[in-house]
Amino acid sequence: MVQAAPPAPVPSSAPGADRVRTDRTEPPERLREKRRADRRRRLTVLAFLSPWIIGFLVFTLYPIVNSLYWSFTVKRYGTPARWVGLANYELLFTNDDLLTSLGNTAYLAIFGMPVRIGIALLAASLLVRPRRGNGVYRVMFYVPSIVPAVASGALFFFLLKEGGPLSGLFNLFGAEAPLWFQDPRWAKPALIMVGTWALGDLMLILLAGLVDIPTSLYEAAELDGAGRWARFRHVTLPMISPVIFFVVLTGLIGVLQSFDQAYVFSQGAREGRLTGEPGGSLLTYAMLQLRLFQDGRIGFASAMAWVMFLITFVITMIMLATRRRWVHTANEEWA
Repeated sequence: MVQAAPPAPVPSSAPGADRVRTDRTEPPERLREKRRADRRRRLTVLAFLSPWIIGFLVFTLYPIVNSLYWSFTVKRYGTPARWVGLANYELLFTNDDLLTSLGNTAYLAIFGMPVRIGIALLAASLLVRPRRGNGVYRVMFYVPSIVPAVASGALFFFLLKEGGPLSGLFNLFGAEAPLWFQDPRWAKPALIMVGTWALGDLMLILLAGLVDIPTSLYEAAELDGAGRWARFRHVTLPMISPVIFFVVLTGLIGVLQSFDQAYVFSQGAREGRLTGEPGGSLLTYAMLQLRLFQDGRIGFASAMAWVMFLITFVITMIMLATRRRWVHTANEEWA
Protein backbone atom coordinates (compact mmCIF):
# COMPACT_ATOMS: atom_id res chain seq x y z
CA MET A 1 0.00 0.00 0.00
CA VAL A 2 1.47 3.35 -1.07
CA GLN A 3 1.56 5.88 1.72
CA ALA A 4 0.80 9.51 0.99
CA ALA A 5 3.75 11.80 1.16
CA PRO A 6 3.82 14.13 4.15
CA PRO A 7 2.87 17.75 3.44
CA ALA A 8 5.76 19.87 2.32
CA PRO A 9 6.93 22.47 4.81
CA VAL A 10 5.98 26.05 4.07
CA PRO A 11 9.00 27.89 2.71
CA SER A 12 10.11 30.84 4.73
CA SER A 13 9.74 33.01 1.64
CA ALA A 14 6.09 32.01 1.05
CA PRO A 15 3.50 34.79 1.54
CA GLY A 16 2.11 34.81 5.05
CA ALA A 17 4.83 32.56 6.46
CA ASP A 18 6.30 35.30 8.64
CA ARG A 19 2.84 36.26 9.88
CA VAL A 20 1.98 32.65 10.79
CA ARG A 21 5.29 32.12 12.54
CA THR A 22 4.97 35.45 14.36
CA ASP A 23 1.40 34.66 15.50
CA ARG A 24 2.54 31.32 16.90
CA THR A 25 5.49 32.80 18.73
CA GLU A 26 3.64 35.85 20.14
CA PRO A 27 2.76 35.56 23.81
CA PRO A 28 -0.94 35.18 24.69
CA GLU A 29 -0.95 38.57 26.47
CA ARG A 30 0.02 40.36 23.26
CA LEU A 31 -2.64 38.51 21.25
CA ARG A 32 -5.30 39.47 23.81
CA GLU A 33 -4.15 43.09 23.66
CA LYS A 34 -4.51 43.08 19.85
CA ARG A 35 -8.03 41.68 20.11
CA ARG A 36 -8.95 44.35 22.66
CA ALA A 37 -7.54 47.07 20.39
CA ASP A 38 -9.57 45.73 17.44
CA ARG A 39 -12.68 45.65 19.61
CA ARG A 40 -12.08 49.23 20.73
CA ARG A 41 -11.72 50.38 17.14
CA ARG A 42 -15.00 48.68 16.16
CA LEU A 43 -16.79 50.21 19.14
CA THR A 44 -15.40 53.65 18.27
CA VAL A 45 -16.71 53.37 14.72
CA LEU A 46 -20.11 52.20 15.99
CA ALA A 47 -20.19 55.08 18.50
CA PHE A 48 -19.71 57.61 15.69
CA LEU A 49 -22.30 55.84 13.53
CA SER A 50 -24.81 55.35 16.34
CA PRO A 51 -26.70 58.67 15.84
CA TRP A 52 -27.39 57.76 12.21
CA ILE A 53 -28.18 54.11 13.03
CA ILE A 54 -30.60 55.07 15.81
CA GLY A 55 -32.20 57.75 13.64
CA PHE A 56 -32.63 55.32 10.75
CA LEU A 57 -34.13 52.59 12.94
CA VAL A 58 -36.48 54.91 14.86
CA PHE A 59 -37.49 57.48 12.24
CA THR A 60 -37.24 55.49 8.99
CA LEU A 61 -37.32 51.71 9.34
CA TYR A 62 -39.86 51.57 12.18
CA PRO A 63 -42.40 53.89 10.46
CA ILE A 64 -42.03 51.93 7.19
CA VAL A 65 -42.65 48.56 8.84
CA ASN A 66 -45.43 50.01 11.00
CA SER A 67 -47.23 51.58 8.03
CA LEU A 68 -47.06 48.28 6.15
CA TYR A 69 -48.73 46.54 9.10
CA TRP A 70 -51.31 49.31 9.52
CA SER A 71 -52.25 49.10 5.83
CA PHE A 72 -53.85 45.72 6.62
CA THR A 73 -55.74 47.02 9.65
CA VAL A 74 -58.40 49.48 10.73
CA LYS A 75 -56.39 51.90 12.81
CA ARG A 76 -57.49 55.17 14.38
CA TYR A 77 -55.83 57.51 16.85
CA GLY A 78 -55.92 56.18 20.41
CA THR A 79 -57.36 52.78 19.47
CA PRO A 80 -55.60 49.47 18.83
CA ALA A 81 -55.26 48.27 15.26
CA ARG A 82 -57.77 45.65 14.07
CA TRP A 83 -56.64 43.26 11.33
CA VAL A 84 -58.82 43.39 8.19
CA GLY A 85 -56.48 41.91 5.59
CA LEU A 86 -56.82 43.37 2.08
CA ALA A 87 -60.03 45.28 2.83
CA ASN A 88 -58.28 48.69 2.72
CA TYR A 89 -56.80 47.96 -0.69
CA GLU A 90 -60.15 46.75 -2.01
CA LEU A 91 -61.85 49.94 -0.82
CA LEU A 92 -59.16 52.13 -2.37
CA PHE A 93 -60.25 51.51 -5.93
CA THR A 94 -63.90 52.22 -5.17
CA ASN A 95 -63.08 55.65 -3.74
CA ASP A 96 -64.03 58.48 -6.12
CA ASP A 97 -61.60 60.92 -4.50
CA LEU A 98 -58.76 58.48 -5.08
CA LEU A 99 -59.50 58.28 -8.80
CA THR A 100 -59.71 62.08 -8.93
CA SER A 101 -56.37 62.49 -7.17
CA LEU A 102 -54.71 59.93 -9.44
CA GLY A 103 -56.08 61.73 -12.51
CA ASN A 104 -54.83 65.12 -11.27
CA THR A 105 -51.40 63.72 -10.46
CA ALA A 106 -51.20 62.01 -13.85
CA TYR A 107 -52.16 65.30 -15.55
CA LEU A 108 -49.30 67.10 -13.82
CA ALA A 109 -46.89 64.34 -14.87
CA ILE A 110 -48.02 64.02 -18.50
CA PHE A 111 -48.43 67.72 -19.31
CA GLY A 112 -46.38 69.52 -16.70
CA MET A 113 -43.14 67.55 -16.85
CA PRO A 114 -42.51 67.83 -20.63
CA VAL A 115 -43.16 71.58 -20.50
CA ARG A 116 -40.81 72.05 -17.56
CA ILE A 117 -38.02 69.89 -19.00
CA GLY A 118 -38.39 71.42 -22.48
CA ILE A 119 -38.09 75.01 -21.22
CA ALA A 120 -35.19 74.05 -18.95
CA LEU A 121 -33.40 72.46 -21.92
CA LEU A 122 -34.02 75.56 -24.02
CA ALA A 123 -32.60 77.80 -21.28
CA ALA A 124 -29.58 75.53 -20.84
CA SER A 125 -28.95 75.54 -24.61
CA LEU A 126 -28.95 79.34 -24.65
CA LEU A 127 -26.70 79.65 -21.61
CA VAL A 128 -24.13 77.07 -22.68
CA ARG A 129 -22.68 79.37 -25.32
CA PRO A 130 -19.80 81.54 -24.07
CA ARG A 131 -20.93 85.17 -24.02
CA ARG A 132 -20.74 88.19 -21.76
CA GLY A 133 -23.01 88.04 -18.71
CA ASN A 134 -23.65 84.30 -18.87
CA GLY A 135 -22.88 83.90 -15.17
CA VAL A 136 -25.46 86.54 -14.24
CA TYR A 137 -28.12 84.92 -16.41
CA ARG A 138 -27.44 81.51 -14.92
CA VAL A 139 -27.85 82.90 -11.41
CA MET A 140 -31.08 84.62 -12.41
CA PHE A 141 -32.49 81.37 -13.80
CA TYR A 142 -31.40 79.39 -10.75
CA VAL A 143 -32.63 81.73 -7.98
CA PRO A 144 -36.36 80.85 -8.31
CA SER A 145 -35.58 77.17 -7.64
CA ILE A 146 -34.27 77.96 -4.15
CA VAL A 147 -37.45 79.80 -3.18
CA PRO A 148 -39.56 77.53 -0.91
CA ALA A 149 -42.48 75.92 -2.70
CA VAL A 150 -45.03 77.40 -0.31
CA ALA A 151 -43.59 80.90 -0.77
CA SER A 152 -43.64 80.65 -4.58
CA GLY A 153 -47.19 79.28 -4.44
CA ALA A 154 -48.30 82.19 -2.26
CA LEU A 155 -46.59 84.66 -4.61
CA PHE A 156 -48.35 83.30 -7.69
CA PHE A 157 -51.62 83.11 -5.78
CA PHE A 158 -51.34 86.85 -5.20
CA LEU A 159 -50.43 87.51 -8.84
CA LEU A 160 -53.13 85.33 -10.40
CA LYS A 161 -56.06 85.80 -8.05
CA GLU A 162 -59.17 87.64 -9.18
CA GLY A 163 -58.48 91.36 -8.93
CA GLY A 164 -54.72 90.78 -8.70
CA PRO A 165 -51.94 92.39 -10.76
CA LEU A 166 -52.31 89.97 -13.70
CA SER A 167 -56.07 90.55 -13.86
CA GLY A 168 -55.41 94.29 -14.02
CA LEU A 169 -52.98 93.72 -16.90
CA PHE A 170 -55.65 91.81 -18.82
CA ASN A 171 -58.13 94.62 -18.18
CA LEU A 172 -55.74 97.16 -19.70
CA PHE A 173 -56.07 95.35 -23.02
CA GLY A 174 -59.81 94.91 -22.68
CA ALA A 175 -59.57 91.16 -22.12
CA GLU A 176 -61.05 89.04 -19.36
CA ALA A 177 -58.51 87.31 -17.12
CA PRO A 178 -58.97 83.56 -16.54
CA LEU A 179 -60.41 82.58 -13.18
CA TRP A 180 -57.36 80.58 -12.16
CA PHE A 181 -58.67 79.60 -8.74
CA GLN A 182 -62.40 79.40 -9.49
CA ASP A 183 -62.37 77.51 -12.81
CA PRO A 184 -61.19 73.86 -12.71
CA ARG A 185 -60.01 74.14 -16.33
CA TRP A 186 -57.38 76.73 -15.38
CA ALA A 187 -56.29 75.51 -11.94
CA LYS A 188 -53.86 72.80 -13.07
CA PRO A 189 -52.32 74.96 -15.86
CA ALA A 190 -51.66 77.61 -13.22
CA LEU A 191 -49.97 74.99 -11.06
CA ILE A 192 -47.82 73.87 -14.01
CA MET A 193 -46.88 77.51 -14.64
CA VAL A 194 -45.60 77.88 -11.09
CA GLY A 195 -43.54 74.70 -11.43
CA THR A 196 -42.11 75.93 -14.74
CA TRP A 197 -41.06 79.22 -13.17
CA ALA A 198 -38.79 77.38 -10.71
CA LEU A 199 -36.77 75.35 -13.20
CA GLY A 200 -33.29 76.45 -12.20
CA ASP A 201 -32.36 73.06 -10.77
CA LEU A 202 -33.25 71.27 -14.01
CA MET A 203 -31.51 73.94 -16.07
CA LEU A 204 -28.31 73.48 -14.07
CA ILE A 205 -28.31 69.69 -14.48
CA LEU A 206 -28.97 69.89 -18.23
CA LEU A 207 -26.36 72.63 -18.58
CA ALA A 208 -23.76 70.34 -17.01
CA GLY A 209 -24.65 67.68 -19.57
CA LEU A 210 -24.40 70.13 -22.48
CA VAL A 211 -21.00 71.39 -21.37
CA ASP A 212 -19.60 67.84 -21.51
CA ILE A 213 -20.46 67.35 -25.21
CA PRO A 214 -17.24 67.45 -27.29
CA THR A 215 -17.23 70.31 -29.78
CA SER A 216 -15.63 67.98 -32.34
CA LEU A 217 -18.98 66.22 -32.75
CA TYR A 218 -20.68 69.46 -33.73
CA GLU A 219 -17.83 70.34 -36.11
CA ALA A 220 -18.05 66.93 -37.79
CA ALA A 221 -21.84 67.22 -38.12
CA GLU A 222 -21.51 70.73 -39.58
CA LEU A 223 -18.95 69.52 -42.12
CA ASP A 224 -21.44 66.84 -43.17
CA GLY A 225 -23.99 69.57 -43.88
CA ALA A 226 -26.15 69.16 -40.76
CA GLY A 227 -28.19 72.21 -39.87
CA ARG A 228 -28.94 73.53 -36.41
CA TRP A 229 -31.96 71.28 -35.86
CA ALA A 230 -30.14 68.22 -37.22
CA ARG A 231 -27.19 68.86 -34.88
CA PHE A 232 -29.57 69.20 -31.95
CA ARG A 233 -31.45 66.03 -32.85
CA HIS A 234 -28.53 63.78 -33.80
CA VAL A 235 -25.78 65.12 -31.53
CA THR A 236 -27.17 67.03 -28.57
CA LEU A 237 -30.10 64.81 -27.62
CA PRO A 238 -28.21 61.48 -27.82
CA MET A 239 -25.26 62.87 -25.86
CA ILE A 240 -27.39 64.22 -23.01
CA SER A 241 -29.87 61.31 -23.00
CA PRO A 242 -28.43 59.92 -19.70
CA VAL A 243 -29.01 63.34 -18.11
CA ILE A 244 -32.54 63.49 -19.54
CA PHE A 245 -33.19 59.99 -18.19
CA PHE A 246 -32.13 61.11 -14.71
CA VAL A 247 -34.20 64.30 -14.91
CA VAL A 248 -37.32 62.45 -16.10
CA LEU A 249 -37.03 59.74 -13.46
CA THR A 250 -36.50 62.12 -10.54
CA GLY A 251 -39.12 64.47 -11.92
CA LEU A 252 -41.73 61.71 -12.05
CA ILE A 253 -41.02 60.76 -8.46
CA GLY A 254 -41.33 64.40 -7.45
CA VAL A 255 -44.63 64.88 -9.31
CA LEU A 256 -46.12 61.79 -7.68
CA GLN A 257 -45.41 63.43 -4.30
CA SER A 258 -46.59 66.94 -5.25
CA PHE A 259 -48.44 68.68 -2.44
CA ASP A 260 -47.17 72.13 -1.34
CA GLN A 261 -48.19 74.41 -4.18
CA ALA A 262 -51.41 72.50 -4.86
CA TYR A 263 -52.32 73.00 -1.20
CA VAL A 264 -51.64 76.74 -1.39
CA PHE A 265 -53.53 77.14 -4.68
CA SER A 266 -56.53 75.21 -3.36
CA GLN A 267 -56.66 77.72 -0.48
CA GLY A 268 -56.00 75.08 2.13
CA ALA A 269 -59.01 73.33 3.59
CA ARG A 270 -62.75 73.82 3.55
CA GLU A 271 -64.70 72.82 6.62
CA GLY A 272 -61.58 71.12 7.96
CA ARG A 273 -61.10 68.93 4.88
CA LEU A 274 -58.56 69.16 2.07
CA THR A 275 -60.80 69.38 -0.98
CA GLY A 276 -58.39 70.48 -3.70
CA GLU A 277 -60.67 73.28 -4.89
CA PRO A 278 -61.78 74.38 -7.40
CA GLY A 279 -63.94 71.36 -8.10
CA GLY A 280 -61.33 68.90 -6.83
CA SER A 281 -59.05 69.81 -9.76
CA LEU A 282 -56.06 70.26 -7.43
CA LEU A 283 -56.67 67.27 -5.17
CA THR A 284 -53.32 65.50 -5.57
CA TYR A 285 -52.57 62.03 -4.27
CA ALA A 286 -50.45 63.35 -1.40
CA MET A 287 -53.16 65.84 -0.43
CA LEU A 288 -55.80 63.10 -0.25
CA GLN A 289 -53.46 60.98 1.83
CA LEU A 290 -52.95 63.81 4.31
CA ARG A 291 -56.73 64.33 4.50
CA LEU A 292 -57.20 60.68 5.44
CA PHE A 293 -54.58 60.99 8.17
CA GLN A 294 -56.35 64.09 9.50
CA ASP A 295 -59.64 62.19 9.48
CA GLY A 296 -58.00 59.49 11.62
CA ARG A 297 -58.18 56.76 8.93
CA ILE A 298 -54.59 55.73 9.45
CA GLY A 299 -54.94 52.24 8.03
CA PHE A 300 -56.55 53.49 4.83
CA ALA A 301 -53.93 56.23 4.42
CA SER A 302 -51.14 53.69 4.97
CA ALA A 303 -52.59 51.54 2.21
CA MET A 304 -52.54 54.60 -0.05
CA ALA A 305 -48.87 55.14 0.76
CA TRP A 306 -47.98 51.58 -0.23
CA VAL A 307 -49.99 51.79 -3.44
CA MET A 308 -48.00 54.91 -4.36
CA PHE A 309 -44.79 53.06 -3.51
CA LEU A 310 -45.79 50.26 -5.89
CA ILE A 311 -46.69 52.75 -8.64
CA THR A 312 -43.34 54.50 -8.22
CA PHE A 313 -41.49 51.18 -8.17
CA VAL A 314 -43.21 49.93 -11.34
CA ILE A 315 -42.54 53.19 -13.21
CA THR A 316 -38.89 53.11 -12.15
CA MET A 317 -38.46 49.49 -13.21
CA ILE A 318 -40.09 50.17 -16.60
CA MET A 319 -37.79 53.12 -17.22
CA LEU A 320 -34.72 51.15 -16.18
CA ALA A 321 -35.74 48.22 -18.39
CA THR A 322 -36.30 50.41 -21.47
CA ARG A 323 -33.36 52.77 -21.06
CA ARG A 324 -31.24 50.82 -23.57
CA ARG A 325 -33.63 51.89 -26.34
CA TRP A 326 -33.24 55.62 -25.90
CA VAL A 327 -30.31 56.30 -23.56
CA HIS A 328 -26.97 56.63 -25.34
CA THR A 329 -23.74 55.90 -23.47
CA ALA A 330 -20.11 55.91 -24.54
CA ASN A 331 -19.95 52.14 -24.05
CA GLU A 332 -23.20 50.59 -25.27
CA GLU A 333 -22.27 47.29 -23.65
CA TRP A 334 -22.90 48.82 -20.24
CA ALA A 335 -25.90 50.95 -21.24
